[in-house]
Amino acid sequence: MSEHDHQDDRDDDLSALTVDELKARLRDAEDALEAIRSGAVDAVISRHDDATRLYTLENADRLYRELIEQMQEGALMLATDGSILYANRRVTEIFDKSHDAVLGRSLGEHLDIDVHANYAQLFAMSHARPVRGEFKFSSGNGVTVPISISLSPLHVTDARDQIIICAVITDLSEQRQVEAQLRQSQKMEAVGQLTGGLAHDFNNLLQAIHGNLELIQRIPASPEKVQKWAQNAARSVERGAKLTAQLLAFSRTQKIALSSVVVDDLIIGMEEMLTRSLGTSIDITFDLDAASLPVVADPTQLELALLNLAINARDAMSEGGALSISSRVVDLKGDAELSEGPYVEIRVRDNGHGMPDHVRVKAFEPFFTTKGIGAGTGLGLAQVFGIAQQAGGTARIESASGKGTTVAILLKPTGLPIAAPSSRRATASAYAIKPKRVLVVDDDDDIRTLLVESLEMLGYNVDAADDGRAALRCLDQNQPDVALLDYAMPHTTGGELALALRERLPRLPIVFATGFADKLELSAISGPKPAVLLKPFPLEILASTVARMLI
Repeated sequence: MSEHDHQDDRDDDLSALTVDELKARLRDAEDALEAIRSGAVDAVISRHDDATRLYTLENADRLYRELIEQMQEGALMLATDGSILYANRRVTEIFDKSHDAVLGRSLGEHLDIDVHANYAQLFAMSHARPVRGEFKFSSGNGVTVPISISLSPLHVTDARDQIIICAVITDLSEQRQVEAQLRQSQKMEAVGQLTGGLAHDFNNLLQAIHGNLELIQRIPASPEKVQKWAQNAARSVERGAKLTAQLLAFSRTQKIALSSVVVDDLIIGMEEMLTRSLGTSIDITFDLDAASLPVVADPTQLELALLNLAINARDAMSEGGALSISSRVVDLKGDAELSEGPYVEIRVRDNGHGMPDHVRVKAFEPFFTTKGIGAGTGLGLAQVFGIAQQAGGTARIESASGKGTTVAILLKPTGLPIAAPSSRRATASAYAIKPKRVLVVDDDDDIRTLLVESLEMLGYNVDAADDGRAALRCLDQNQPDVALLDYAMPHTTGGELALALRERLPRLPIVFATGFADKLELSAISGPKPAVLLKPFPLEILASTVARMLI
């Protein structure tokens, strides 16, 4: 009789059974399966009408085993001592090892040694509750592979009443690559926003400078017009300097000069400038009540931050509106970001169109702007936030669509002496001309020529050199009273040249001219502390600085 005939006979047997008999067989099969799964028996033999069937765990759980083996995550069962009792196919693929090299060993042994302690701590916690952590191991070709390990306790109720730790391992390599690609995409998008805004702004500045200088060249004999064109060009240079200052402050390439500042005095000193900058359509009011508590801040950077906030507020009130600037002392307790204690809070509030939530949460991000192309670089609020954080405080935004915007700057109090009010113009005594000799060193021909002619116009004798070696040769001819050094030069930096000059002239006053103030290793230069001129600087600052160094 063929197998087909046997199957027909079995089908006939089943069809002849009553419903109650079929239910009884089903219950028997379920009881047998449960007995096997619980470990009470290893197998069950069932006989019905000369038909013998063998039920085993292999047969009962075959689909589940196939499912576990086909998973794209590594699945393991660990003993309480950490040794691996079971590992699916994916585990061996992740670690690139055979089953024999995996089973029986601790999972921690397959990880890099510098994460062993963290894994041991996580594994101990997994006996009580589910836990998860990220670790790494080195593959056979030396590549570091990041993985996620999830551990969860499984209480097995049997004669031993033991705990099995279930583990799932996920290879994070592909996820990390996608994240890196996303970050690179976001970075390029940010750079695109930045360069678009900067290119527009700088092209406008260069056009203004170039156009006014060309007019001066064409009609040099008209003093009044030359004076006006020169002033126009100078204003464009000043705008460019402010733009680069924003970039440097945001990137923290330029160090801030922290000192003790009375916020109320600083704001009062800005009143005229703010009123002029905002125009007649904006009604500006002040409510200052923090004079008793000086804060630690860079006064110049803080002025720039407040000016940025005021201009942002003006742009949000295109048809006019009200702007208020207030200050007060607040006592913080339980703040998620700042330590407890008193802080000075500066609030800049407008009644403009406000920000929707999706804009507000990104407002402090660098290069993020809702303005049109060329209308903004997205650095204003990021700079405000950076200035506050570098001073040990923070900045926060309250805003909603149609309800205006309030930006709060929180600054720490300080016990430092109060900084004297800054002045953009030197007094007449600062221009006192002395018959002194200045050594100018700069590798840029145009800048070196400009510095030489400026100092000669101020009445100084000047020696010029284009690098460090030429500068040291100048000492054989004349001994300078002060050295004006570019910092970023090829072969020999301004810092290295300063050390060489001080070896021969220990008390020589030194002035650095640079656009990257934080790179100056001033602490390594003995003798009088060098002064620093941040490019671009006006003639009056050059004059007053050199004169001060000669006192």
